[in-house]
Amino acid sequence: MTAPSTSFIVQAPFDTESLGDCIIQTSEGAEFKVLRAILSMASCIFRDMFGMPSPTLDAAENVKTGDAAPLPVIPVSEDAETIQAMLQMIYPLAPPSIQSITLAHKLATASAKYFIETAKVQLHVRAILSQSSSLEMDAVGCYTLAWRLGMEQEAVAASRYLHSLDLGSKTAAKRIVTESGDLEALLALWDLRVRTDKALDDLLALAPVLADMACCSHRRSVGTCETHSKRRENLRERMAPPNPVCDNVEAFLEFQAGNGPSDCSECAKKKSTRLDEARTAARVAIKAYPRAISGQVFH
Repeated sequence: MTAPSTSFIVQAPFDTESLGDCIIQTSEGAEFKVLRAILSMASCIFRDMFGMPSPTLDAAENVKTGDAAPLPVIPVSEDAETIQAMLQMIYPLAPPSIQSITLAHKLATASAKYFIETAKVQLHVRAILSQSSSLEMDAVGCYTLAWRLGMEQEAVAASRYLHSLDLGSKTAAKRIVTESGDLEALLALWDLRVRTDKALDDLLALAPVLADMACCSHRRSVGTCETHSKRRENLRERMAPPNPVCDNVEAFLEFQAGNGPSDCSECAKKKSTRLDEARTAARVAIKAYPRAISGQVFH
């Protein structure tokens, strides 16, 4: 059978010059020469497949002939990049180089298909899931992969980057459920959103908007602010970074405190005291702000 052309270069120990008794042909036509014994030890699917009667040379179109003996060819639906990573994971070789979350997901899918131990996949994708660059580039992909593989610590860490994700979007919701393979992955993020909404409301309530900033000798002076919903969404963005800083409580909570007469030291003292109290309370609330899903969802 003529294999489709492919630009992928298969390297040792899977190229045509390597030791092997079987050929795996990928979706784009790349051919990996492999040892059935190694694949059988790693995957019961391959073991059962190799246990089936082999076709004869005359009857099998899907057979590669060589000087020594014909090698059976097994077409698979995975691409060459995925098969190479999977084989490198199975063989006693240096670990595969997983350079993208997309490849990590494909490796997890292929490993599940061929019943390869999840622990093997966890070992080889842990590094990329822990990289800040991966989390910043594709936090959803990191979260769903970690959830799918039961990697609690990594899933919790990735959820910290998803505060701005529109969970009401059908596209986002479908991706989370599909990639993680579990509706609970989406529900955990909704639980986090409910907790953060309450925390945001509690934070905004700390703003002394209606507090009288004038001393007893002067006319009552209270502050102003934008609508609650607008302030809450803006505050959500400010709370997204891992360590938000609240030095100016008026700017952080988006309100303008009242002012007594500019030449009254008692009014200025009263305003300064109240703003200091609000800033201290806000910093305590910021520290307690729910930033990640609860790890208990895995138990």
